[in-house]
Amino acid sequence: MFSLFYGLWKYLFTKTEFHVLILGIDKAGKTTLLEKLKTVYLNMESLPHDRIVPTGGLNIGRIQVSNSKLVFWDLGGQHARVLIG
Repeated sequence: MFSLFYGLWKYLFTKTEFHVLILGIDKAGKTTLLEKLKTVYLNMESLPHDRIVPTGGLNIGRIQVSNSKLVFWDLGGQHARVLIG
């Protein structure tokens, strides 16, 4: 009996998690794609295109679609710039 309830619990509340790595050359639109995906699936407002800066490191976006979790890793190609003021 326990295994029946455990299986039902697991089926209802466990989400399959997928990790997606977004790679590409500089200024290919990787961060823009991630922002657009967040806009479509999370119903949140996206950054305007002129406010998206080159990624110096990585951006992580999490999106939940039906019974799955998608974790996007936007790996930037820009070198980190240190401003000394």
